Parts: sequence; structure tokens; C-alpha cells
Amino acid sequence: MSLVTILWSMGATVALTLAAVYGATWVLERRLIANLFFCIFAVATALCARCELGMMHSATPAEFGEWVRWYHAPVFFIFLSLGLFVRFYLGAGRAWLLWTIMSMRGIFLFVNFTVSPNAFFLAISDLRHTDFLGEWVTVLGDAVVRPWIWLARASLVLAVVYVLDAAVMAWRRGDRDSRRKAVVVLVAVLGPSLISILFTQLAIAGWLSIPYLDTPASLITLTLMAFELSRDTMMSFRARLELAELRANLLQVGRVSLMGQLASAIAHELSQPLAAILRNTDVAELDLRAERPDLEELRSIVADSGKAVRRAKEIIDRMRILIQRRSVEMRPLAVDDLVRDVMLLCQAEAASKRVVVSYAMEDALPAVSGDRVHISQVLLNLIVNAIEAVQAHPVDDRLIVIEARSEAGHVEVSVRDTGPGVPPKDIERVFEPLFSTKSTGLGMGLAICRTIVEAHGGRLWAEPRAQGSGATFRFVLPRAK
Repeated sequence: MSLVTILWSMGATVALTLAAVYGATWVLERRLIANLFFCIFAVATALCARCELGMMHSATPAEFGEWVRWYHAPVFFIFLSLGLFVRFYLGAGRAWLLWTIMSMRGIFLFVNFTVSPNAFFLAISDLRHTDFLGEWVTVLGDAVVRPWIWLARASLVLAVVYVLDAAVMAWRRGDRDSRRKAVVVLVAVLGPSLISILFTQLAIAGWLSIPYLDTPASLITLTLMAFELSRDTMMSFRARLELAELRANLLQVGRVSLMGQLASAIAHELSQPLAAILRNTDVAELDLRAERPDLEELRSIVADSGKAVRRAKEIIDRMRILIQRRSVEMRPLAVDDLVRDVMLLCQAEAASKRVVVSYAMEDALPAVSGDRVHISQVLLNLIVNAIEAVQAHPVDDRLIVIEARSEAGHVEVSVRDTGPGVPPKDIERVFEPLFSTKSTGLGMGLAICRTIVEAHGGRLWAEPRAQGSGATFRFVLPRAK
């Protein structure tokens, strides 16, 4: 196998490998649209390499002309992919100029497949052979150029203008990232393209006896842009990791803040089992001082104390599980059990503020898919907000109702209160970070709740009550598979 065949085959392989890598990257991350056009450009480069190899090994003018004809098909996609790549990568470029270029190339490609031997040449009289990389290869000899060639050359000039103009537009934005990208496009795209255009036009004019050399220039562009895109991908991946860590920290802050609101109520709830243990201990101590201790009474005291200890432990465990930092664990959850557990946690808070909390749930509710701690945080936050909302009302009108029902493919949970409600103009703003209708609120609770629910594939929204007072917060979660 000749050296030229080896080098051009290796170039095509490199281009196809890069196309596969960046095509897969685009499939996984659809917003990286520049990677898609990079992939198309790489495939077109590989096809150009094959056509150039065919031209260099042509035995007759007819065979050479046929390879030139097919050569223009991947060249069309090189123009298209590079133009769109520059537009999406830089976020700049005049659309009308790009579509003018592509219209000209499209017309040229149509003519190319309707005339013989191709749109470049009216006739190819003979071929020449020249030494290239230590091998004798076929190059263009005497040929008659068609008038249609002006359309191709005009599109080349406009393409250079388009890329240069897009780079200038990006540079004028003034920020560091835009200027860096502008320089990269000028060096990686425009530089090799100008060299390739120059040598190709000299070969067509017969001033240089060299083969078409678009592939080496395209490989330089591919290599430089692959490095740049890899850098962008790594930075994007790092940004996503930082965002995930920030979100985890935010959830942690939300849980700690929420538990701070419940601290007094939890302390009150713990005081009851601790007081029971203390009373039982005093009674047991008095009984043990007797000459004949009542063993049955002591057994009853121990059993009573054990129940109180277990109750206190359950309270502490619920608080510890909710407040601790942990990774998300998606599991099937029984909604009715989750609602009851959260109600137990905020029971003392509601009782201390003389709020009635009730719930109504359908029988045999299907399980949902989610993280128990995170969904508990959402429900607990909504209940605590509702408890605070009804404080301005008379004691007899402080009511919160929790409902759960099954819908098509999901389960809906709602928290309804008799408070002042949410003004219609703020019905969506209450979910914005740092927005709060409470004078002492941080404005993060509902924003965190919506983030959690949406991360579970669900939706959280608010509704004003029909009577004009009170509010209803609803969220839906997908059923567990």
C-alpha cells in the first residue's frame, strides 16, 4: 500500500472517529448543537479524503472527472456544516449571508450532477503525473473550465467574508470568552480554509501540478476545533458538577432552616416522653425503698419508660433523617405512610399554635417513585407555611387539610389552608428564589420545593381558593414502576 493511500486513509479514520465521538456527545447533550455540525463536517471530510484518493489514482480523464463530480457532494456539506458550526459556536454570523452561500452551492451542486463530466470542467483532455510524498500520482492536465465555476468561486469569497464577519461580531461583544472563541475560529477555520482554497484554485487553473488538498486543511481544522470543543465540554461538565453540589447544599440549608422553625415544637414534643421517664424513675425509686418492692408495679414502670424512650427516639430519628445531608435515593414510596409521618413531625407545632391539621386520602393509593427524605421536606415545608399562614385568623378558623388522590400515571398531593391566600399576581412569583410574602421569610423554601419536585419528574404549583381566602399548594409525582 502506497504512502498516500495510508495517510489519506488514516485521515479519513481520524475524521470518522471524531465524528462518532462528537456525534455521541450531541446525542447525550442536545443543547451542544455545535457538536452536531462538527460531526457532519468530520464525516464530509472523510468522504472528501476518499474522493481525493480516487482522483490521485485515476487512470483516465473520464475517471478523474467522475471523482471530481462526486467530490462536490461532501464539499457542499462542508460549507453547510462549517457555516452552521460558526453560527452556533460563536453565536454570531449573518443568517442571510449564510443562506446566500448555501443557495449558490446548492445550485452549483445541482448543475454538477446534470452535466458531464462535472460543473467545473467542460472537458478534460489529459492528465499528468507528479511526484507527491514519494509516489507518482495523477493530477489535472489540460482541461476546459466551465463558466459555472464563477458561482463556486463567488461562494468561496462569501464564505470567507461570512466567517470573518462572524468572528468580528463575536470579538466586539467584549467579553473574554467571546474573544477567545473568535480567535479560535479565525485560526482553526479561516486559516486552513484560505490555504486550501488557494492551492485548489491554482491547481484548477493549471498553474500548479498538485492534487486537490482539501483534506489536510480540514484535518487541521478538525484537530484544533476538537481540542476547543473538548475544553468547552469539560468546563460544562465541571459547571454541572458545581451546580449539583450547590443544589445539594441548598437543599441542606433548606432542611436545616425548616428544622429551625420546628425546633421549639420538637423540644415540646420531646419534653413529654422525657417527663414521663423522669416521673417513672421517681416512682420506681420510691418503690425500691420499700421493704417489699412491688415487682409488678416495677415491671409496669419499666415498660412505660421503654415506650417513652422509643417515642423520643422516633422523634429524634425523624429529625435526624430529615436534617442530615445525603444522596438522593429513588425508591417506591407509600404516600399515605409518608403523609402520616410528616404530620407526626409537625403535630406539636400545630398544637402549640392551635391549628387543626386533617388529611383525606383515597384508599389503596399507588406508590410513587421518589426520595423519602426530599419528598418529606417538600410536604413539611408546605405544612409549616400553612401553619404560619393561618395565624392571623381566629382560632376556630385555623384549618389545614392534606389530600392525596390518584391521577392518570401519577399521584397528586395538596395542602389547603384557610389563611389569607396568595395574591393572583404573586401566584408564580412565590416559587422564585428570594421572593417571600412573609416579612421574616428568606424566600427559598418554595423555590427549593419546586426544584425537588421537578427533579423527581413532577410538578408543583399554587392555587388561590375560590372563596378568595386561603391557598392550595399541589404537587404531583409519577407512579412507581
